Amino acid sequence: MSKIVVGIDLGTTYSAIAYVDDSGRPRVIPNADGKTTTPSAVLIQDGGVAVGDMALNQWVTNEERVVRWIKRAMGDAGYHFQGLSPVEISAEILKALKADAELYLGEPLEEAVITCPAYFAAIEIENTKLAGELAGFRVREIVKEPTAAAVYYGIEQMRDGETVLVCDLGGGTFDATALAYKNGVFAPLATKGDRQLGGHDWTMDLVELVAERLEARFGDDPRNDLLAGQMLYEACEQAKRDYARLTEIAIPCHFQGRMEQVVVTRDDFEARTEYRIQQVVSWSEQALAKAQPALTWKEIDRILLVGGSSRLRRLALALEEASGKKPVQTGEPDLMVALGAAILARGQVRPRKPAGGLVEAARGGLIDVDYLRVISRSLGTRAIATEKGKPRIANSLIIPHGTESPVSRSRDDYRISSSGQPYFDVPVVEFENDDDDFEVVGNFRFACLPDAKRDELVEVTFHYDISGIVTVEARDLKTGQMLVGERLPYEEDGRLRLKPRWVVFAIDASYSMEGGKMGDAKKALVSNARDLLALSGEGCKIGIVSFANVAQIVCRPTADIAAIEQAVAGIYPSGMTAMDDGIRQAVELVMAAPAGVDRDVVMVTDGMPDGHRRHNTLAMAEEAKRKGVTLSTVGIGQTDVDLDFLTQLSPLSLVIESASGVGAAMTSLLTQSAQARGGLIDAPTGGLSDVED
Repeated sequence: MSKIVVGIDLGTTYSAIAYVDDSGRPRVIPNADGKTTTPSAVLIQDGGVAVGDMALNQWVTNEERVVRWIKRAMGDAGYHFQGLSPVEISAEILKALKADAELYLGEPLEEAVITCPAYFAAIEIENTKLAGELAGFRVREIVKEPTAAAVYYGIEQMRDGETVLVCDLGGGTFDATALAYKNGVFAPLATKGDRQLGGHDWTMDLVELVAERLEARFGDDPRNDLLAGQMLYEACEQAKRDYARLTEIAIPCHFQGRMEQVVVTRDDFEARTEYRIQQVVSWSEQALAKAQPALTWKEIDRILLVGGSSRLRRLALALEEASGKKPVQTGEPDLMVALGAAILARGQVRPRKPAGGLVEAARGGLIDVDYLRVISRSLGTRAIATEKGKPRIANSLIIPHGTESPVSRSRDDYRISSSGQPYFDVPVVEFENDDDDFEVVGNFRFACLPDAKRDELVEVTFHYDISGIVTVEARDLKTGQMLVGERLPYEEDGRLRLKPRWVVFAIDASYSMEGGKMGDAKKALVSNARDLLALSGEGCKIGIVSFANVAQIVCRPTADIAAIEQAVAGIYPSGMTAMDDGIRQAVELVMAAPAGVDRDVVMVTDGMPDGHRRHNTLAMAEEAKRKGVTLSTVGIGQTDVDLDFLTQLSPLSLVIESASGVGAAMTSLLTQSAQARGGLIDAPTGGLSDVED
């Protein structure tokens, strides 16, 4: 077994690999071409796979077989390029780094520490680790990029008690991470960032600027020509870098069979991209505010710029304007992450000069390097909660951000949501503060005990390892028995496959729905029906009921999307609002579903039931619950719709301002209904009298 454990910066545009040599010095390992970085570009063709410069050189002429910026797709299970997933493509990059490093070192490599953005979601972290394993590594740990960079810088430059803000702007991602160095340990305090913001975006803004000027001059956009557009991108990428030392650049572009040049000043470029610079400043300030307790710019001793795109001239100036401190720009921002990862992989290093706190503490020789692993975003699940007596689906915290990992945390105050339910799902979500702003990063399904009743208590435990990968356990508190569970896989489109279900849409067809409301509702219904059929397969059927003076069956439950489209086209507004009859008729249709199939009714309305029908409508909603039907409602408009009334009908209720949002509202409610039906109730002391059996 090799004693060398390498550190790898798996970057969006370029990647690097490093190790700590026998003398204790961190070293970047050059690739087979003698370069310290390798382009994260992959050429996939019949004869095999090529990585690096060979792939990059063919990007312009062979674009359909060259993939770049795959790191941005690490959480997208639906993305494939030439039949390969983001994990498999990333593994090819890592294989190339591994082969070059083994050739240079003269021995096989078996273990690695791989870095990822601090704001990567759990599924992206897990996929990064999987890519490393596919490349032939035992992945010791996934380390956050700002932490690795701060370790490399801090072992020689930081003093005990200092706090640094690491601004890591790579080719495709940005992180702002506050870290403290105290008693020889690096401790991340808070992280904010954007996984879709990087130097690539500055290049694309410059491409757009040049294209606009060429189109104004010649009446055509060069990007309409694939080859010209790709060559323009490369020219703008180079110009973006040259603006660090030049105030004006003539950017070449092949256009209409000839070479044209467009002169763009640095001021023009910086004016066009200033909004992105301000995004970086905003994320940085949010990171400071997120720390516990919150930090101010005055409490930051240094601002450290990391990543190749941190060379942007305007970036350092804007951060200095905001903070009053001049950021530190090192001579090797592209390599700091890989070098830091190598140090953490070895766990020891020999600093070059006696400047930093670690060196002073060690008094020379090899020193141990340690850091705290903390969770950057809160982790929890989605459960039915109450607020001011009203039930709703909300984020339910299990592990707060800032918790040191590895860690296991449990909550024993969850309840079964329905008597007789065969299972419950525990979706794993990451979030900040907003209940409507969350990201599902996994889902675990547990079998209920045969005699499980509503309100019986369940303990849920999250296990979070040092790399940021989550596993879940559940235990029945009455018996103490561990419940049998499994992690549900993601399908190709990136979503969790739904259990077979019948869904009946109850559409308000009263006169008040005339015009755009009805048109948007019909489009949204067809779109959601198509998605449901694709996700749930043959076990899914869609039915439609309209209600005006009375309810009418528009389409009996079917899996034929053409029949659904034809039926929806025939719905026209007329009459009053017999909401009770609409729910009754929809429930009757959905109850024809076979045993074991989930049953949903989704009601879309822009108002209230007629006055004398209000009580009957509430009664119909209660009847739906007793029969095991999950009712949800979408209210269109802010004036006539009463959210309080809709919430009495169902905790799964939304009011939207514009009819154009009906589709997204339906999607959200149908996702939440699956969670609620096979889910848990949060906080048993909150009281849920309005949704009891």
